[in-house]
Amino acid sequence: MHRRRSRRQGGFTLIEAALTTVIVGTGVLAIVEAQQAFHRKNSWAQRTGTGMLLANEVREMMIQLPLHDPFTGADTLGPEANEAAVGDFDDVDDFAGTVDVGTGLGPGTVFNPPIDALRQQIAGLDDWTQTVTVVNVLDTDISTDVDVPLGTTDLMRVTVTVTYQSPGGGQSATVTQLSWVTSGG
Repeated sequence: MHRRRSRRQGGFTLIEAALTTVIVGTGVLAIVEAQQAFHRKNSWAQRTGTGMLLANEVREMMIQLPLHDPFTGADTLGPEANEAAVGDFDDVDDFAGTVDVGTGLGPGTVFNPPIDALRQQIAGLDDWTQTVTVVNVLDTDISTDVDVPLGTTDLMRVTVTVTYQSPGGGQSATVTQLSWVTSGG
């Protein structure tokens, strides 16, 4: 007698196909999410790098400047009358902005668009701002700002705060801050 063998048709069952679709779909979603995470981190790293570059441009520009004007000394704090633009600034206290009774009024000097170490505006970075503040510090405690008029201590702390404003709007976000203490170039 001949036994008849049942033969299964080639192909996949509906359950096998559904399970394969779920597995492949999960893998594709994981890859898409990983790529999005990469783009977010890459964008953050690019902004942080640009922010630090812009802060260092200001530091490089100011590193050799004396604390006070070479001609008037600490008698004139902030920009002197003949110093209308950053290209004219010749000492650290010029970057304190408008000074009244020895202390700066407001945030100090603001550059938007930002400038480079040669005091030239950097094209294409209109969404970025550099804000420079100058305060007194004591040589015995350089970590604490001293609330006394500029020119009454031998050291000053310069802080550059770099902010970025998204092209889509919203608030400006601080990207980086760079501070250093100087006794003048």
